Amino acid sequence: MPTIHLHDSTFEVSSGPQDAFWGRVNAGIWEASTFEAIARNLTPETTVLDFGAWIGPVSLFAATRARQVFSFEPDPVAAAEFKANIALNPALGQRITVIEKAVWPEAGTVRMGAKTAQGDSMSSVHHTGSAVNWEVPTITPAEIAALLPAEGPVFVKIDVEGAEYAIVPTLAPLLARDNLTALVSFHPRFAAGGHPRWHKTFPMTKRVFDVFRGFRIHRVHKKSVTPAPWLEWLSALPFPAFEAKTTYLFTRD
Repeated sequence: MPTIHLHDSTFEVSSGPQDAFWGRVNAGIWEASTFEAIARNLTPETTVLDFGAWIGPVSLFAATRARQVFSFEPDPVAAAEFKANIALNPALGQRITVIEKAVWPEAGTVRMGAKTAQGDSMSSVHHTGSAVNWEVPTITPAEIAALLPAEGPVFVKIDVEGAEYAIVPTLAPLLARDNLTALVSFHPRFAAGGHPRWHKTFPMTKRVFDVFRGFRIHRVHKKSVTPAPWLEWLSALPFPAFEAKTTYLFTRD
């Protein structure tokens, strides 16, 4: 049973097929800057929304320092492994709610697919042409907003393998809170059907960045988080002028 050490936090995870992944997390070589961005922006009063929780690396880390975590994971194999990891951390488990639904603009169901197999970390609405696909119930941003406490900061992490282009423009019920911070990972190749098609993904990127008009933008590199004032300027233009291919942190400070 591996013990994961991140910043000043520790938690346990199950031994199994993801041992190599957890080894990279423990060594600080898997998305170190993502954990840095989270550590900088969480307080004991923060509610975390983890869109695309997978087997729980972000949710478990966030639960060591946040008020509560709502984890959304529509892949049943990943969700089962996540729950097994939660069971090893009962104190953290009291703060984590796993919701096995896909965050989506409309209520109902949506079809998901996996590139290799369920649980492979790349389940997406853009992989339904693969041999592995399934139907899952959805939950909308408005329904998620209703879960939040009346007060306190909110941190939303969005890593949904291309579905961010559909989800982020519908975040108005969450953005109504003036103390929201968002960490968004972009996957233009998935959203564009393989190879980037700039005429398609440029306007998609523009719609996402328009949602965060007025926010400070930080680019999340492999090993650092840096302000990106040039993106704030470009995103204010009336036409799409750049393509996002990485992770960005949007803050109101």
